[in-house]
Amino acid sequence: MSAYAAATITRSQDEIAARLAEAEPPLSDEGMEISYATAPGGRGTEVRVRLAKSAPGGAVGQKLAAVIGTDPQRRLDDALRRFKQVLETGAVVSSEGSPGGTDAKQQRSQEPAAPAPTSR
Repeated sequence: MSAYAAATITRSQDEIAARLAEAEPPLSDEGMEISYATAPGGRGTEVRVRLAKSAPGGAVGQKLAAVIGTDPQRRLDDALRRFKQVLETGAVVSSEGSPGGTDAKQQRSQEPAAPAPTSR
């Protein structure tokens, strides 16, 4: 089973394609198929990405990859989300509770969210 992700990005297809050429893995992996379509209502461009490789070992390998943070689907979803944020806002949006996004490897080392300390 290959990994698949989609997003609507408020930029032109040409701008998205140019920036994808500079992207880091998994958005730059070999065997990746990218398709574009104009989003309804002139809201940008729909980007669909399919990554041909999947976690080895079938269903068991897929579950193990999800636990240790190497699941191609999760990596692709996270990479496309971050790519969209950089194009639209200029930065990856993060929070104190989840500064590393949804990456399982990074989430293991994150601390639970807590209110910001107040100065007295």
